[in-house]
Amino acid sequence: MTRSSRLEGLYLVVSPILPLEQLLFATEKALDGGVDILQLSSTKESHEMNVLASKLAGLAKKHGISFLINNDLELSKEVKADGMHLDTFDVSPTQLRRLLGSESIVGYTVNVDLEKVKWAEQEGADYVSFCSVFHQCSGGQCPIVSLDIIKNVVANSKISVFAAGGINLENLFSVLGAGVAGVVVTSAILLSKDPERTAKSFKQIISGYKKS
Repeated sequence: MTRSSRLEGLYLVVSPILPLEQLLFATEKALDGGVDILQLSSTKESHEMNVLASKLAGLAKKHGISFLINNDLELSKEVKADGMHLDTFDVSPTQLRRLLGSESIVGYTVNVDLEKVKWAEQEGADYVSFCSVFHQCSGGQCPIVSLDIIKNVVANSKISVFAAGGINLENLFSVLGAGVAGVVVTSAILLSKDPERTAKSFKQIISGYKKS
């Protein structure tokens, strides 16, 4: 995926919620099911995290999708990730692309700060992600943001907008109703009994909604 492509669809964030081998197996099955963007949530420096990052980069390349790393610049460089996702705003997209390459994808979590959406769009970010639309069962907790706020941002912005946090197949339609470019998922896929089938279900619903 290049920066000229609008980012959209099913965005899978991998965090260490399972033992390494189980996590890699579930992730590969999910990618077989149609994930569009893959991200590693890098939680701490460790040999296992480096191994995981390298393995995920390989899986993303195999499936022809973009691989991003959350917050960790050195790890992003090491595994030649396609870009970064950031939870802070002290580094601009331009600064990051000088370090990672001009075609690097850059996105930000904006929580409920609408001024940060404007900043990200003006600075040339590729997307923003609102967190959290529902209470989460994995990862860090974000402030809850209403779907009405997201819908308003989508209507008044050109940047790709994703929704994250507690999204599953039961509440997916309500999130898509806000007009988001895509949804960010972790546990609903990786902890499911059949990650491939679950990812396919997400993808079918997202694709069908956009066509309707």
